[in-house]
Amino acid sequence: MSLIFRDLTKSYGELVAIDKVSVTFEPGLIYGLIGPNGAGKSTLINMTAGSYEVTSGEILLDGHRLDGRKKHEISLAGVARTYQNIRLFDQMTALENLEVCLYPVDATRIWREVLWPPYARRRKAERRAICEALLDRFDLGTYADREASSLSYGRQRMLEIARALMREPRVLLLDEPAAGLNHAETLDLNRRLAELRDPARILIVVEHDMDLVMSLCDRIVVLQNGRLLFEGTPAEVQSNPAVQQAYLGTNDDLDDIRAAAESRRLKRGLRQDRRSQRSLA
Repeated sequence: MSLIFRDLTKSYGELVAIDKVSVTFEPGLIYGLIGPNGAGKSTLINMTAGSYEVTSGEILLDGHRLDGRKKHEISLAGVARTYQNIRLFDQMTALENLEVCLYPVDATRIWREVLWPPYARRRKAERRAICEALLDRFDLGTYADREASSLSYGRQRMLEIARALMREPRVLLLDEPAAGLNHAETLDLNRRLAELRDPARILIVVEHDMDLVMSLCDRIVVLQNGRLLFEGTPAEVQSNPAVQQAYLGTNDDLDDIRAAAESRRLKRGLRQDRRSQRSLA
């Protein structure tokens, strides 16, 4: 099973957001998708999940085309995603946010729950057990019956990832999962995402946090202006001159940043010394 982008293009009139991108994603690996703002990262995610139509080219999963399908059809084919801005059902409990993902499975036999109470009770217990097991995996078990809106931002992030895993997707797309998280939460996220590595799953992470990307991902795809700039291991990406120039920064850039930071630190120190001298005068 592979996820393949073949000459994938997305345009809005004269604006070309994605320009003939071709890349293959293999199962068992975690991929980082990076690039400057406006490089086309989220556009790729949205096309893969069916939120955006493909202008030209193909998206293939296990040899079958995803482009042109409806979003729910792509989901049933094994693709799940999260969003830059969290999209939970705020007034539902954490458990209910997961339980709704089982609707496509249970909808065809809802009549059995209506007409056969013992089956309805058993199936309800089964659904709850499935959801609770996944909540426990993300340390959300104690919040199962709390409304999603009442959870902290970091826990809402975890809940959204848990919900994406409910259907055991073959392809998991995470769009900036570390956005808005503090340092401790980001470290926890890194650990949990590493645990999602699976021989049968492709995991693609769009992220600006380079520490997370470099420590988590097996391979990294770099976009610039809607085009594929480079693909390789984290070490290869870090040492590639074109990537450094376009995104990560050259050694000279880093030296300039360090010098500017040191200058600001010294200026703050001088101001503090002057205030101290005035207070003693």
